[in-house]
Amino acid sequence: MKIKFFIIAFLIVFISPIAFAKITFVAWKAPPEVSIQVGTITGVTTVTHDLPASQVGDGTPITGTPKDVLIEASARPAGFIITVDSSTPLSNGTHTIPFTDISWAAKKGDIPSGQFNGTSSQVILQPDLGMQRVKDRFTFIYDNTRVVPYGTYAGSVTYTVSVP
Repeated sequence: MKIKFFIIAFLIVFISPIAFAKITFVAWKAPPEVSIQVGTITGVTTVTHDLPASQVGDGTPITGTPKDVLIEASARPAGFIITVDSSTPLSNGTHTIPFTDISWAAKKGDIPSGQFNGTSSQVILQPDLGMQRVKDRFTFIYDNTRVVPYGTYAGSVTYTVSVP
C-alpha cells in the first residue's frame, strides 16, 4: 500500500497541468510635457527702449520697459534646454539694428544673464537632468553704441524649450 500511494502521489504531481499566472507591473507615469512662458500669458510682450536723439550712439545703455519680463520653462521628465532665435535684426523698414546690441540681466540667475548673438539657435540654458523648472525675470538693455537713423525699430526673438 505504501508503494501504491507514493506512485499515485508522484503521478498526480507530475501529470496534472501546472497552473501559473503572468503578472505584469505597469508603473503609472505622467505623460511627457514641455512648456515655456515668456512675458505675459496671452499675446506678445513688447519691450521698448526709448532713446532721446541727443544720446544716439553715445554708449549710454538704455534699459527697456517693462523692466521685469517673466521667463519660465519646465519639462517632465526633468532635463531641458532653452534656445533663442535672434537672427532677424530689428528694422524700421529701411535700416536695421542687430539683436547683438541687446543684452539681458537676469534677476535671480536661474537663467544666466547674457547677450543675443544673432543666431537662430543660441543656447541660453544648458540641459540639466535634475532640473524640472526654471523661473526668472529679465531686464533687456540696448547697448546704444552705434549711430542709427531716427525711427521706430521693431523685431522679435523666439524662445524655444526642448528636451535633448
